[in-house]
This record gives sequence, C-alpha cells and structure tokens, in this order.
Amino acid sequence: MPRIGVPRAKLRVPRYGRRPRKQYEAILAKAKARYKCPRCNTQKVVRIRLGIWRCKKCGFEFTGGAWVPQTPSARTNYAAIMRARSQ
Repeated sequence: MPRIGVPRAKLRVPRYGRRPRKQYEAILAKAKARYKCPRCNTQKVVRIRLGIWRCKKCGFEFTGGAWVPQTPSARTNYAAIMRARSQ
C-alpha cells in the first residue's frame, strides 16, 4: 500500500519521461481538489465525472470544465456578459 503523501504520478509505472508524469500529476491534483460552491459558498464541490461537478453540502450539480469547475475562458466570457449588462 502506498504511503500517504506520495505524488499520484509516482504511483504509475515509470514510463514516458518526467515531464508528462508531472503534467499528469498536476491535472490529477486539479481534478481531485475541492472547490467553492457557486450556490452556498462552501469548499465542498467535487468532480463527479468529466465536466460534471457537485456540491457535497447542498447537492447543487452543474457542468463546468473537465478538470476545474470554471475554465479561464468561461471567466472571461462571464465578465464580458456582466459588463454588457451593466451598460
């Protein structure tokens, strides 16, 4: 059984080189992290499937990015929409 604190990519076989393993580990860390719920503002949002996110507290389920709930391009679009509404 692996020790606690061992990076996820190190648990995989030692193939493909260091850089792809580090990139894979970074993606897994983003996917497994907990995020803030847009409805109840608690750090309880987890990924259910690719692009499907759910809050463990209030049960709010929504779609988002593959690895993070809100992608940078989605933030940019949301900001543009809010600017257009205010004018």
